[in-house]
Amino acid sequence: MYKVMLVDDDYPTIEFLTEAIDWESLGFELISTHENGLQALEFAKQTTPDILITDIGMPKMDGIELTREIKKLKDSIQVAIISCHNEFSYAQQALKLDVQDYILKESLDPEDLQKILLACKERLDNNTTKVIEVKKLQHKIKVNHDIEHQKLLRQYIQGSSNKFLDLFKQANYSIPVYFYINDYYKVKKNFISSDTLQFAVQNIMQEIIDSQESQQSYCIHYENNKGFVFYQHSLTIKHDVHGTLKQLLRKLQEALNRYLSIDISFVVSQQVENNDIKDSIHSLLNSEEQIFYANKNIIMKKSEELSSYQGQEMFDYYQNVANQLKQAIFERDIMSFTNHLDNWIHFCVSKQYSSKIVKEWFLRMVLDLKMRLRTIPYLQSNYYVESLQEEVFLLNTIYELRNWLIEYAQKCLAETNQQLKDKYHKDVLSACYYVSHNLEKKLSLDEVADYLYLNASYFSRLFKKEMQITFVEYVKQRKVERAKELLEITDDSVGSICEQLGYDNQSYFIKVFKKIVGYTPLEYRGKQINGVFAK
Repeated sequence: MYKVMLVDDDYPTIEFLTEAIDWESLGFELISTHENGLQALEFAKQTTPDILITDIGMPKMDGIELTREIKKLKDSIQVAIISCHNEFSYAQQALKLDVQDYILKESLDPEDLQKILLACKERLDNNTTKVIEVKKLQHKIKVNHDIEHQKLLRQYIQGSSNKFLDLFKQANYSIPVYFYINDYYKVKKNFISSDTLQFAVQNIMQEIIDSQESQQSYCIHYENNKGFVFYQHSLTIKHDVHGTLKQLLRKLQEALNRYLSIDISFVVSQQVENNDIKDSIHSLLNSEEQIFYANKNIIMKKSEELSSYQGQEMFDYYQNVANQLKQAIFERDIMSFTNHLDNWIHFCVSKQYSSKIVKEWFLRMVLDLKMRLRTIPYLQSNYYVESLQEEVFLLNTIYELRNWLIEYAQKCLAETNQQLKDKYHKDVLSACYYVSHNLEKKLSLDEVADYLYLNASYFSRLFKKEMQITFVEYVKQRKVERAKELLEITDDSVGSICEQLGYDNQSYFIKVFKKIVGYTPLEYRGKQINGVFAK
């Protein structure tokens, strides 16, 4: 609905027009009525109308002055002037203000005013349509322009074309800056598509760059959450180029945070001659190690390639932490989970392990946890291996890895929180916890019943009622699930796994495994390696 303001110092006229026009049915909202122009202007500063109907001769501020002031607030406002015969000179002034509708008070007719209102509405509709079409065209041109810059950059990096350098004719020197969106895996969920996100980020950054620079600098998207700012300048000792650039990058961070709630980090290279810019671009693209251990929303200088440690002790430490994390998941203790994970993160940071190695171990840790969830009947994970790998690939820093894994654990636990409360008896849950903690032992129903201070017969009936299987069968299932996990993530022999699960007789263990899984342990391991069970 279009908003209408009615201004006239003759109260009967205001009352007549207010009652005579069915505003809502025509698509209008009468937002206010006023007896003088000054009062109307103050209201318009808070809520500007789309259509103004005003008398000319009024105290404090006449209709001509009111029209002039309101047009400063909204140039597209439609104005209808109510006037007497003896105010022709005022009418001439109204025409100069592009007032197209003029009503004589002596012959004021609601039908005439209704026609004028509908004419105003049609003009507003046309104006809106034109604005939308223009913006669509501008957006299309902008997108095509950005895509062309991306294409030129990629061709230049690959060595197939030097046309990219044509963008740098206004200056001899540039400072290449590599940027990446922090927590991209979270940010992208707030946008319709990754293309929309990329355009929004690039559009804001380029507008700010254009408003600050006399020489043309560019923001060019590269891939996913990454891109470049090419800051052009002329070499001079009178100007602190790096200081000015840092101020600009801070403005970009502030704007993206304010308008899109996005944090972004920058890696700044040294200034180079534009003809030699390719080496700097390649160096920035290979700055994963520096980025991996950096905090978010920072501006840092490109350092020399960092040495990345690949010590063997990481495996032993990882095994210990992985077991602690899996146990915390089973006990639904997210605080303990976070503490153990933070210990692992601190260990990796202190050793400065290669980002590639840490990511590989991290993905293995996630898959270990996924299998751990599978061994617990009331905890299910809906993540597939492929989707896990895709999300992990988008994580830039070790701190993003940490936050992602905590959220993953929280989500898995939250999915079954109510189910646990509603479905399972506390003693049955305690029994499940006990079994999980003691899979390496020979577990008997009497032992667990004693642990819970319950009569063995009562516990047997309660467990079967809750879990729909006997306690003995449950223990077999949990041991087999643990065996599957060990077959998938270790090279341990079947005999070794059999001993780790408290079985004295390997043949019996193989028989139990095949009955539940449908394959022998070795057959299962072979199919797992070949991807038959990968999910």
